[in-house]
Amino acid sequence: MTNTEDVNMAIRRKGIRKAFLWLCLLATVCLFLAGCRKKETAAPEKYEDLSMKRPELMLIVATERNRYQQIYSEQIWGTIVSEDGTTFQEYLLEQIQLFSKDLLVIGAMAEEYGITLENGEKEQLRRLSQDYYAQLSQEDKVYTGAGEEDVLSLYQTYYLACKTVNELTKDADLEISDNDAKVIEVLQIVTLDQETAREAAGLVMEEGADFAAVARTVSCEEDIQRKLGRGEVGPLLEEGAFSLAVGEISPVIQEAGRFYILKCLNDYDQEATLERKEELSLLRKDQAFRRVYEEFLAEHPVTISDQMWSDIRCETEVDTTTTNFFELYQEYFPA
Repeated sequence: MTNTEDVNMAIRRKGIRKAFLWLCLLATVCLFLAGCRKKETAAPEKYEDLSMKRPELMLIVATERNRYQQIYSEQIWGTIVSEDGTTFQEYLLEQIQLFSKDLLVIGAMAEEYGITLENGEKEQLRRLSQDYYAQLSQEDKVYTGAGEEDVLSLYQTYYLACKTVNELTKDADLEISDNDAKVIEVLQIVTLDQETAREAAGLVMEEGADFAAVARTVSCEEDIQRKLGRGEVGPLLEEGAFSLAVGEISPVIQEAGRFYILKCLNDYDQEATLERKEELSLLRKDQAFRRVYEEFLAEHPVTISDQMWSDIRCETEVDTTTTNFFELYQEYFPA
């Protein structure tokens, strides 16, 4: 039986492609349009009953469905993942619904700002669609109901959304300093009471002491080695951790009802810092686009058709296997 904790961990770590197309922010390279301006209209345009063709929607569902089922088997769909009784199937479809809504809304934004696909982009997307469709099994085609034109239409929608996000955030300040992105690596001892922490501090300060061995013996946290970035822990713990040089051990630090002793293994993890810098830049881009997105929704009435979601389920007897819709996109349009 699928373990609920394992599934929740998968949600947190592996994730699904969430709202606002943050995957496409990493995946796309676009030729930005110069001088893009919002259309001048006498009154805000309404975008009513926006919808996606069912085969296009099913391509997204199949991609995400198969990624999870290949890891956790078909038993995953009935696994309860929240206190209100939500199953993983319900959770996944809800997230895909949010993602699909964003594709539709950002498509409307592209229309509003006059952002379109150029001939070269269309040709590249056509080649991508042919490549992906040729890899679909007959079972994939039956489950999704998709033909080659459906694949092309979805790739065009996705690419245009990526292009729109990039265009509308191109002037945002996305620069992240090394200091803000800095990642260090430490060994840690975590206790629930001060007395145990003091005793542990005495042990690790002894000459020749094995910090890791003491940590494995007394720490209430299983993970004794961790990487830390700024903003990931409380201010006292952050200050104590980032003040250490390699090999130094901190005094006992109290933070949020716990007691910590840290030993610095690496006071500047270059690879992890670069990765975190990219993540923080993406988050800043996320925030910049979110403001434009919310302003658009405030000014333009948008409604999404519910009909396209009727009778969609992840559970199926059809042996669908496709998982690489977005991965293949990244091969054609690498970051």
